Amino acid sequence: MNQPLSTTITRLRKERGLTQEQLGQLVGVSAQAVSKWEKGGAPDVELLPLLADRLGVSMDALFGRADPSTADMTTQFQQWLLSIPVEQRLFTLFELLAVSSPYLGSNLMDSGIIPSISVQSTCYVDSLVPNSPTSSPTCWLRSYVTSEEGLVLSVLAEDFPLFLLMPEPSKGYQSNLPDPERCRKLFTALALPGTLEILLYLHRQEGSFYHPSAIAKHTKLPLDVVLTALPQMAECELLKKRDLELEDGPTQVYTLHNNFSFVPFLFLARWLMQPEDVYVFACDIRNRPILTPPPEKKESQS
Repeated sequence: MNQPLSTTITRLRKERGLTQEQLGQLVGVSAQAVSKWEKGGAPDVELLPLLADRLGVSMDALFGRADPSTADMTTQFQQWLLSIPVEQRLFTLFELLAVSSPYLGSNLMDSGIIPSISVQSTCYVDSLVPNSPTSSPTCWLRSYVTSEEGLVLSVLAEDFPLFLLMPEPSKGYQSNLPDPERCRKLFTALALPGTLEILLYLHRQEGSFYHPSAIAKHTKLPLDVVLTALPQMAECELLKKRDLELEDGPTQVYTLHNNFSFVPFLFLARWLMQPEDVYVFACDIRNRPILTPPPEKKESQS
């Protein structure tokens, strides 16, 4: 026997950990409206498709006429993600990936040993090499999986959730690496005095163009240092340059090139430079060096 719509809405809302107010926000109504639905009232007809989407079910399932488990996995996942409040979706997806990490280690699955992974409250431990000039006061508790299928790097923690998933392309990672000479130009620019300070400053601003003298003032860098760094940063696409004609002659102003990878780049740099190998989970079942391409698949002969 099919459940009443009010009962189904109540059950689905509670299963997804939503309050009446949160569900109301997802579909654009008040908490009082949701309360009325759950006491036997009916949503407006035009709200029903949206309500089903936000609860992560089909219309048939909303009315108790279908088993949502029969939907294909992509549809189920999309409906589930839509049922999560917008402000929680990114972290909820991170948690799902985090606890799934061990399942990417196929040798663990074959052995029947799957470690229990949860998102920890902290990603830091005290340095294992105190007083070392290369050690930081704290180091990340990290996680990684390397397999024939690709690479996963992660920090499974609330205070710095990080998850990098890199399935290996059919031609290997090498085929997508940047030209070494371009890399040298980038690293040369990053190594100039003042470059990182300029980038960190601009990443805290709203995106306006800045004159070199203004950048020097706000970063407290010498103007000659700023004038040396800016053109090379623009050449490497770290910044955008615009020519201006002023009363006393031409000048240039600079802003960030809309590139949101700089902050992740710095975090991966920290990962790379961390001297201690401290992991909450590590699985290395790859038989090839990371830049050795996969063997070519032989076409089956009929």
